[in-house]
Amino acid sequence: MTDRTDIAIVGGGIGGLAAAALAARAGASVALLDAHPFGGRGRSTDVDGFRLNQGAHALYDAGPAVRVLRSLGLDLAGAAPLVSGAQVWVDGRAHPAPVTPGQLLRTRATGFGNRLALARLLAGLPRIDAASLGHLSLAEWLAARGANDEVRRLVEVLVRTSTYSHAPDRISADAAIGQVQLSLRGVTYLDGGWQTVVDGVAARARSAGARLLEGAPVRSVRRDGPDWVVEAPAVPGGEVAARAVVMAAGGPERTAALLGLDAGELGWGDRLGPPVRAGALDIGIRGRVDPPLLLGVDEPLYLSSHTPPARLAPDGHGLVCLLRYLGPDEDPTADEVRAQLWAHAGRAGVREADAVTHRYLHRMTVAHGLPVPSVGGLAGRPAVAVPGAAGAFVCGDWVGPRGMLLDASVASAEAAVRAALALVTPVPA
Repeated sequence: MTDRTDIAIVGGGIGGLAAAALAARAGASVALLDAHPFGGRGRSTDVDGFRLNQGAHALYDAGPAVRVLRSLGLDLAGAAPLVSGAQVWVDGRAHPAPVTPGQLLRTRATGFGNRLALARLLAGLPRIDAASLGHLSLAEWLAARGANDEVRRLVEVLVRTSTYSHAPDRISADAAIGQVQLSLRGVTYLDGGWQTVVDGVAARARSAGARLLEGAPVRSVRRDGPDWVVEAPAVPGGEVAARAVVMAAGGPERTAALLGLDAGELGWGDRLGPPVRAGALDIGIRGRVDPPLLLGVDEPLYLSSHTPPARLAPDGHGLVCLLRYLGPDEDPTADEVRAQLWAHAGRAGVREADAVTHRYLHRMTVAHGLPVPSVGGLAGRPAVAVPGAAGAFVCGDWVGPRGMLLDASVASAEAAVRAALALVTPVPA
């Protein structure tokens, strides 16, 4: 017999789990299906006593993801990144990172005139209406502000660090500037890694009555009369029928293929830029690294100590996370990126011979599509309702007008659930 539920959710990343918890808490019957262990790119792995995320991860304190996760009862314990002593690497030397007023006065990363121009830009950043900049790329916005090459490069460092992207000519200025503004309001590295979020949201979903079906690969999702039918051979009867379906299964191509549709015909491909990717190296060390933050200016590189401040390593040890942000047209080999990251670690005194443990992840997908100015930036991304498919909704880091990264996934999950509940929950008289 066909399994029946109000809302079926395909994909058990944090966005899908949040959708399940929100829908079940609202009174709907929910079934979530995923072929893999829950969490997606939010899973963490224990290696030699170190808790490693899937690349460097941070929560933006003022973003929609934190609001939703706290509404579900998660405490999100952690700490802010260590920025005292932060440096930038430019022209073969380390300099104080020109972010705080004191660092701006001390740094020799650029000349006095450029420091003054950067100080003015940073001072005015919180007052900029980022939402009005969706028609411009970051590069166009900087040019309109009269930023010269040195100021532009330093601003791009801040944008890379907050958006995890390296495409100033492609990313819309509303997304880039809005994300920097969000980072200035506070960032948290989580104790225990992002697995604590995965486990916490899954527990909230189960306690609210949602059925979470792990190891249940989905072959297709099709319309059958008033229902959506999720074909999943691992469940009894081989399928789940639902009044509404929320697709949280990855990027637009994968989502469209499961629905038997074409991402191009849906218009999704025209509303997104290229995927965002990075190479990631995590290094477990004895003691701690100094400087705790070292950002590349000439090269798109990131190094940050995640332990301390967060608890992700055994006592007396540190965890250093490095990224090489990849441009849309870059395709370096794993050996090339790994060598570049180890060289950057060496600038902070971390050598491969001294590492307690390390792990490299190549060409990780950070986000499935950049917001682009050709469609108005964030506002032009695909909506949660699937065009021409009543009762089918999508969520993910490429969906909806709000946020980037996890914020986009959770905000779109919340919006998709709200729309799905309107179909399956009777409106009180």
